[in-house]
Amino acid sequence: MISLMKAIWAALRAHGKGLLIFIGTCVIVLVLAGLFLSYQTSRSSFCDSCHYMDPYVRHWQASTHAGVECVSCHDYGSFDLAVSVIKYWFDTYDSRPKAVVPDESCLASDCHDRETLDQGREFTRGILFQHGVHLGHDLRGGRLRCTSCHNQIVQYEDDIQEHMVVNDKSCFVCHFKDAGMGEAITGCNSCHGMPESKVEHGGFVFDHEPYLKLNVECKQCHVRIVTGDGAVTESKCHSCHVERHKEQYSRPQLHTIHVTGQGIDCYECHSDIEHGNFSMASALEVDCESCHLRQHNVPKQLYMGIGGSDTLDIPSEMFTAQVSCTGCHTHVTPEGEILAHQEKKEAGRKSCVTCHGQGYDLMFDNWLEGSKKVLADYRAFLQNVRVVYAGAGGSRHARTKVQAALTRAEQNFNFVREGHMPHNIKYSLYLLNASADDLTTAMQAVNGSYQMPDRGDGLKAENSCVTFCHGKTLNPEIVTYRGDELPHRSHVVDMELGCENCHSVAEHGKTKIEQSVCAACHE
Repeated sequence: MISLMKAIWAALRAHGKGLLIFIGTCVIVLVLAGLFLSYQTSRSSFCDSCHYMDPYVRHWQASTHAGVECVSCHDYGSFDLAVSVIKYWFDTYDSRPKAVVPDESCLASDCHDRETLDQGREFTRGILFQHGVHLGHDLRGGRLRCTSCHNQIVQYEDDIQEHMVVNDKSCFVCHFKDAGMGEAITGCNSCHGMPESKVEHGGFVFDHEPYLKLNVECKQCHVRIVTGDGAVTESKCHSCHVERHKEQYSRPQLHTIHVTGQGIDCYECHSDIEHGNFSMASALEVDCESCHLRQHNVPKQLYMGIGGSDTLDIPSEMFTAQVSCTGCHTHVTPEGEILAHQEKKEAGRKSCVTCHGQGYDLMFDNWLEGSKKVLADYRAFLQNVRVVYAGAGGSRHARTKVQAALTRAEQNFNFVREGHMPHNIKYSLYLLNASADDLTTAMQAVNGSYQMPDRGDGLKAENSCVTFCHGKTLNPEIVTYRGDELPHRSHVVDMELGCENCHSVAEHGKTKIEQSVCAACHE
């Protein structure tokens, strides 16, 4: 060992000068390299050299902080940046880096000093914001940092083209999380102040002053001012933690760890809360249902082809064409409360002409007259059945079936009558005929020889053309068929031939004249 030490000492004496020059050169190179690296990493252009930093740099360049170098705010040292370069070279970098901004960077004497911030400033829409109230104080279990509010960067809102803009989602989480309906944790006046100007609502000019003198609370009128509850779901925790034991930490502890310590944004954990004047008290709001208890429900159902005591639905052709109620109900009448100067809209003949052309106003008259005839005949039919049923015998089981069929028939009759038959003639005829058929089957179970009374010609499919549509219109004197002129009116009126003799009822208006029909009268 002694001989080795002597040999090393001899080598150092022989080559000492050269060795010192080598070591000195290495030190100078390292110092210069460190200075160069420190200079390069302190410039924002260094951040832009990595492709995944492009959106961050672009938003920074569009902000009011464009003249401030990145490292003046972010707590990256030269060593950290050197490590970042190595990770980038070896493709092990994180494309969503966590860039912390300490409060000390923001509150530096040449940036945002506290004295200036404590003066207060307008945030938006007349809201006066006091930094001193929020910064450096324990609020709702955690101490806010500058970046708790100034945290708007590219990951969250792509349409915001600025860096470090205030994101009001953080404000809403603090002010409205766990607040009552129509309330804020700090009260409305802390942000909005006492309303002084008059506002317009629902056509009325409203003055807050007399209500404020009576100490009326804001929530008495502004009943819903937020949507969302700001809840923290378990999945939000699992985005960072593999597992979480909720019983280990209280709410203040969680805020201290995540908000104060880590600078995590509020809405990374909390679901969104939106604030606005979403719903007002309805003291002066007009609600038709308050007085008119669903009086239009039956006409709506009939128009849609639903609601009858049967499983088949048949929507009106006007409904399938998406014609709204006001498409036909255009005629304004002076009916209603005279002192209130109310008016009422009802269906008019002119509405038919507007869409379908001249002559169709007569079809409107047909609908009204045909509906009255069908309902009158059907009312007589039901009354006749009731009388016969009252005196008929039969087993209890058979009579129960008749009673059930009679109940359904009466329900359908009232449904069609209250829904106004012209809203859906096809569905109305189907319901009334289906009920009459059920009654016939049930009554014959009681008495096999029972003959049902006539339910009315208007319910017969072959008569519906004249009853509801063509009784007053589209019934010309002469028609042309295959080049020959035929006396149309004489066949319909004088000879009382049904439309189905020449036309298809299933295929609306299709002519299907057969020689056998003509031969019955013509040789």
